[in-house]
Amino acid sequence: MAENEWTDELKAQVVEAYLERNPTPENSIDIVKEVADEFDKTANGVRMILVKANAYVKKTNTTASTAKSSGGSKRLNKADAIASLKEAIEKAGKEVDDDICDRLTGKAAVYITELLG
Repeated sequence: MAENEWTDELKAQVVEAYLERNPTPENSIDIVKEVADEFDKTANGVRMILVKANAYVKKTNTTASTAKSSGGSKRLNKADAIASLKEAIEKAGKEVDDDICDRLTGKAAVYITELLG
């Protein structure tokens, strides 16, 4: 058996070791590194196995408010930016016009969300 080969048994052990550590979006990356070291595998290899097993806890995306607090240097994908904007509009008690919101750029959606914030 090749040293880098992933057997079904090894995959199951890696998933179990990861889940036993109660991963959260905040600590998932560190747990992946721990498990990779434990099994003498790369972190990317372990993450790939966890994703395929639907076990990987992904770090949460940045929201408009956290992007603003960190100086706006974090990127937010367009779909998330528009979803945050729609949520902010609804919280303000206004009606969301999906057609207009969906035509905005991600930057515009983040900007407007911050104004409504």
